This record gives sequence, C-alpha cells and structure tokens, in this order.
Amino acid sequence: MLEGSDYYKLMLLRQFKASQRKLWPVLNSTPENAMSIVREYMAETKRLFDIVLFDMPGTVSTPGVFRVLAELDYIFVPMKADKLVMESAVSFAKAVNEQLVQNPDLNLRGLYLFWTMIDRRERTPLYEQYEKALDIFHLPRLDTQIPYRSRFNKEILDMKGSIGRSTLFPADKAFAQEAQIDMLAKEILLIIGV
Repeated sequence: MLEGSDYYKLMLLRQFKASQRKLWPVLNSTPENAMSIVREYMAETKRLFDIVLFDMPGTVSTPGVFRVLAELDYIFVPMKADKLVMESAVSFAKAVNEQLVQNPDLNLRGLYLFWTMIDRRERTPLYEQYEKALDIFHLPRLDTQIPYRSRFNKEILDMKGSIGRSTLFPADKAFAQEAQIDMLAKEILLIIGV
C-alpha cells in the first residue's frame, strides 16, 4: 500500500521523527496459530509490549477462536443496532462470559460490549431492547458510543491527506474526536489499567 505513494511514505517518515517510535508490528495469522506466532515474535525480538491487540473473526465457530479468547486478558466486542448482528453479539458475549470470564482458571478478566455505527438522528427501540437483554445477562457495556461515519469505510488510499482508518497512521485528530475514538481509547485504557 505504501510502496506506491510518496505522500504516505513521507507521512510515515514524519511520524517516526516526531514520535521517535518504531512502527508496531502487525502479524498475520489464523486464530489457530495466533498465540504461538505472537509468543515466537516476542521471544525473537526480545521487546517488551504493554499491549497486544488481536482482531478476531466475528464468530466462535472459526477454529481456534475460543482457545485464543481464553488466553486474553480483556475482550471488547462492537455492537451494531441490527437484529442479526445483535443476536450474534449477545450470543457470543453470553457464551464467552459464562465459559471463559467466569472461569477462575483462565486469564480473561472481562468482556465489554460497545455500540458502534450509532445514528445520532435516530434512536430506535432496538437499542433499549438490547440494553435490557444485556442487563439480564449481566454483560457490561462501555459508556462510549461510536457514531456512524462514512470515513470508517474508506481505506487509506481512497483519500489524500486526512486518515480515517489505517493500521500504520493515527486517525486525523478532528475525525478521531468527532468519531469518539479518543474517548473509546481512554475508556479501554482505564479498564485495562494502562
């Protein structure tokens, strides 16, 4: 992606000079191999990491997902006010909470759901119905709600200049504030104690 763009290469160089930090590694793996690849990478590089993030598939039926989840410290699950998405998210969260979070023999300290793609112009009864269901199942939610923004759907090369979604670059400050990404990050850091 960066190879063909002098503009983004220059942005990356400026980012490195300003922060004096190397890029964080992005490792590609299947859920089955995820933990061994992370452990192997950390042993080889001998670097200490405060946080390791896993972007997991949205289903536990993928081989290895449940095993990886059992080794994590925290899980944050996005929810969208869509009947099918919510049924899947609640079913997933309930199963993980009952089988992994409440198991004292595992590392998993907590599972938190959070609303994404909120349309501020519309407050559907679906939100209230699912909030009640989450309360019944004792599934905690973050206070931060991420509003819908079309820029979340645009890859880095779809626009020149401001960035909405990227693994290498932070989101544009105005966009991050508008989309409440900064608030989400602060809330998550508070929960995990970093």
